[in-house]
Amino acid sequence: MATPLPTRRRHRRAARATARRAPRQPPLTCPTTPSPQESPPMALHLYFDLTATLRLAEHAVAADQHVPSFTEREDQTSCAGALEWVHDDGVYLMSNGLPRLQDPDRPGANLTVHAHGWNPRVDGHRADRDLGGDDFVEHLHLTEEPAPLIEELRAAHAAGFRWLDLVVSAETFEVRVARTRRPD
Repeated sequence: MATPLPTRRRHRRAARATARRAPRQPPLTCPTTPSPQESPPMALHLYFDLTATLRLAEHAVAADQHVPSFTEREDQTSCAGALEWVHDDGVYLMSNGLPRLQDPDRPGANLTVHAHGWNPRVDGHRADRDLGGDDFVEHLHLTEEPAPLIEELRAAHAAGFRWLDLVVSAETFEVRVARTRRPD
């Protein structure tokens, strides 16, 4: 039986574990709703090479041990494998499998797949309000039912899709696949 092509997965962004400092003074203008002339902010699309991402995902599901997320550590639950979506030195994915998958080009470093245009060594530093100013790690679980993400990634890769597309807004993100990237 053929695996159906991937569908959208919508997630609520986890609450940050870091405290945010309150501003000293409120901004001069603070509209609570956009004016009729303003359009709502567009979502941020983060594109990751699907072939390289699948390599990380296969490592994560094959590993016997995994780095737990903050929530999993607090709840003392286990993880059967995840991609870690990281925002610190750029925006990238890496496997949460142990032992870590090493980068052959950078001894001692984990293998990462940066989002297109978000590798500071190549693209310079970028910022986006939907990502916020804090560093974070979100787990993209690979084996959760009813439609395990690992199966969707495999099917998409076999069908010729080239990109994992994380569509990020202030409160949520969606995991999609795409054949082509949107223009920058």
